[in-house]
Amino acid sequence: MWLTGLAIPGPLLGMLLLLTALSLSDRPVEFLENTSSLLIQNLSLMFIPISVGAFFLSREIYQQFPSILTLILLSTVGVIIFMALLIKRLVRDD
Repeated sequence: MWLTGLAIPGPLLGMLLLLTALSLSDRPVEFLENTSSLLIQNLSLMFIPISVGAFFLSREIYQQFPSILTLILLSTVGVIIFMALLIKRLVRDD
């Protein structure tokens, strides 16, 4: 980011701006409601490139499959635990 000199990725900056906008607003912004509904309705389309790319994987990927599967499982469990603790803390504060 040119103001601070920090290397902040665009998607992260966008999420922070959205969080700020939603925190300052009393109700959800109407365009955000419409956009999110459209994205949720067409969520399955987001997985098409991934599934098509899986057909063209080389044989080396199968050697790394146990590591990839372990990483996916551990990160999923980590996210579930983090979200459970976050929700527990947010509910307790209210």
